[in-house]
Amino acid sequence: MTEPKKRTTGISPFIIMGAILVLMSIFMLMAMDNIKEHDARIVEKLTAKGTFLIRAFEAGTRTGMMTMRWRAARVQNLLTETAFQPEVKYLMIITGDGKILAHSDPEKIGTFYGKMPDVDPLGDGTAIFHREVFSGEGDKTFEVFKVFTPAKRFHRPGPGGRMGRRRTAGAVQGLFLTRESQPETGTAPEIPGPASSKKVHASHQPAEGDWFSSHFSRCPEQCRDSGPQIIIAGLDMTGAASGKRAYINHVIINGAVLFLMASAGIVGLFMLQGYRSTRSSLSRVMAFSNRLVETMPAGLIAVDLNLEITSWNREAMVILGEKDKPVLPVALVEMAAIMEEKNQKISRELAFPSLSGGSLVLDVVASPIRDDGQGASGYLFLFRDLTELTALKQEVERSRRLAAVGKLAAGVAHEIRNPLSSIKGFATYFRERYKGVAEDRETADIMIHEVERLNRAITQLLEFAKPVPVVARKVDVKDLVAHSLKLVENDLAARGIGVEKTIPRDQKEVTIDPDRLNQILLNLYLNAIQAMDNGGTLGVKVTTEKGCLFVEVSDTGSGIAVSDMEKIFDPYYTTRARGTGLGLAMVHRNLETMGADIRVESREGHGTTFFLKIPCLDTGETE
Repeated sequence: MTEPKKRTTGISPFIIMGAILVLMSIFMLMAMDNIKEHDARIVEKLTAKGTFLIRAFEAGTRTGMMTMRWRAARVQNLLTETAFQPEVKYLMIITGDGKILAHSDPEKIGTFYGKMPDVDPLGDGTAIFHREVFSGEGDKTFEVFKVFTPAKRFHRPGPGGRMGRRRTAGAVQGLFLTRESQPETGTAPEIPGPASSKKVHASHQPAEGDWFSSHFSRCPEQCRDSGPQIIIAGLDMTGAASGKRAYINHVIINGAVLFLMASAGIVGLFMLQGYRSTRSSLSRVMAFSNRLVETMPAGLIAVDLNLEITSWNREAMVILGEKDKPVLPVALVEMAAIMEEKNQKISRELAFPSLSGGSLVLDVVASPIRDDGQGASGYLFLFRDLTELTALKQEVERSRRLAAVGKLAAGVAHEIRNPLSSIKGFATYFRERYKGVAEDRETADIMIHEVERLNRAITQLLEFAKPVPVVARKVDVKDLVAHSLKLVENDLAARGIGVEKTIPRDQKEVTIDPDRLNQILLNLYLNAIQAMDNGGTLGVKVTTEKGCLFVEVSDTGSGIAVSDMEKIFDPYYTTRARGTGLGLAMVHRNLETMGADIRVESREGHGTTFFLKIPCLDTGETE
């Protein structure tokens, strides 16, 4: 079962939800504030309309009373006509206790108004109030009301200044006399003012029960205790309610659109920030991964299913010895085939020829590269260079074997040498005694020759087993190489082998054991000569660097088989019929005694090269 893919934007969803909730709260507060402001404008509009209606009605009644001496009936007619205006539901005048004196609906005159406002804060008629009331059908009515004051205050010039005294409704009432104070003839009393207005017509005397005349005449006793008269204008709020609903819908739609746009903007900003953060993190991770892959101390090669290399690091180039894009070795191609068959990772220790001609040993771990569907999309190879480690293991094993062989050889050599001396002595005796018999003398010579050959082998065994002291002194490397080559001059000439020497002209003297180095070079020359039966070239190259002497001895002979490379320094291992197998073993033993290293590169059929690294010693004798 595979794990689900994890996806993240780098931003917590709770932060986004919190930002959206805050944004929603802000838009809700703005919407509520706009609705309240709209309600205030509606109230202000209706109040202004009701105020204008009441003021105009009061002005009309005042004009009618002053010019045409109106009474309650004419005021009722004006009230009915005024109420015919749009959005006016009713217009009425009531007493302080709620009795309707005049109403746009004449049938309600004389009844009591059930939704009577509070009378106490009304004042003297200058203040205007409003409220909203519910009718019996459940709809709302906007009422504008005030104290009914048709008799407006006025001024006239007086003797004490530019303006005379103010006359209120009570003062205006003083201009009219009650019906009891006037003669039956109907002659109007004199009143101050122009001559045309000094008489009052009998029709303008206050009638019994005429509530309106009390504002402009002396009211009878029964109308003085009725309290203030209140005029109420009831305005229809259906249009305002429809407008409010439309406005609310408009606010909601606009708010929703703005909210969605703002939410999308906030989410987009968070997403952009998350994307930038994720991209930055991804860039850092990729940069770290690239640095990690590039600097890891192991080679890495990734290939696709067609075994085309898609990625590699610097260490892979160094290990494989490539300079440009690496080429997948055949051994790794074979591992890819095994992975394709088994569909699992595998590990191998592989040995194959390197580009430089030597042997390359790699510890390889290979694994399929899985895609999202868990199928293989390629293969990954991780490998370490074990060439030096393998050589070191072989060197340790070889040293262990040489040490064991040396101990054995020392014991066997001592046991064999004494009988050999006796045999040689008897063979010499019989040769002298039977020197006249040719056949016996020849037999004795063969015995002496074989005993000497066996003695030389035993001497080599003893030299191999016995630690020989290193005696270092300053020598000229050019002279040393020339001397070693002179020892094999006849052998080189016999086989038609040429010599190539590469020694710098400014080569300085070095401190080294010349006898031991001469023996090492001689053994290497002899091996090279034996490998070139049909002629060739013997190469000798000498350099010095950092206190070490570097020597290369090469030939163009038959080379060494890969299967024999691990055994060439073993004692008594040889591929020649007449070889002893101790030449390269002695070379290795001498180099080991000098603290030197030896490395071999060989291609079968193309020759062999021995690389020597010999540290320069101080003058003196070293055990």
